[in-house]
Amino acid sequence: MTLDNLTHHFLIASPNMPDERFAQTLVYICRHDKHGVLGLVVNRPILETRVGMLLENLDIDVSDQSVMQDLALDGGPVYPEVGFVLHTGQPTWASSFAISENVCITTSKDILERIAAGEGVGHYHLCLGHASWFKGQLEKEINQGDWLVSPGDLSLLFEIPFEERWRHAAEKIGVDLDFLSDDIGHA
Repeated sequence: MTLDNLTHHFLIASPNMPDERFAQTLVYICRHDKHGVLGLVVNRPILETRVGMLLENLDIDVSDQSVMQDLALDGGPVYPEVGFVLHTGQPTWASSFAISENVCITTSKDILERIAAGEGVGHYHLCLGHASWFKGQLEKEINQGDWLVSPGDLSLLFEIPFEERWRHAAEKIGVDLDFLSDDIGHA
């Protein structure tokens, strides 16, 4: 696998992840280009933070009551006050871009209004904050064995329960995290 473009891939934190902020995380890569990498942690719900509550705090009327129970995610340590909506569909919102054929990221208020109304958005995660790496930084961390890489998968991204995603992602690429050596990546 080439590390040139990991957009629409998952990073699976190794059990020996040296940065405790990323221990047992599953990060979905939204952008990987010549400037660096932007990703969202997709397996860390913020148990005390419901999407509906956040929308109401933004003075958005929530008419779809199921949204009141949806959990926001801790998307990463960078700009935790900024929301990113990771969703299925096409980039039809004011501030959207496509990550893959069926996954987009949006940062504009118009999508939040549609979520509140229960319209126009299939699967979604509202992530607070993100993870980012400078050019070459992530590749170095992968080569050091801090991360495993797995292709993007809609089921894993939106359907597998949060607490199962990290292990499930590793199992998908044939890795049992309980038996992973500290010397991963070294011959």
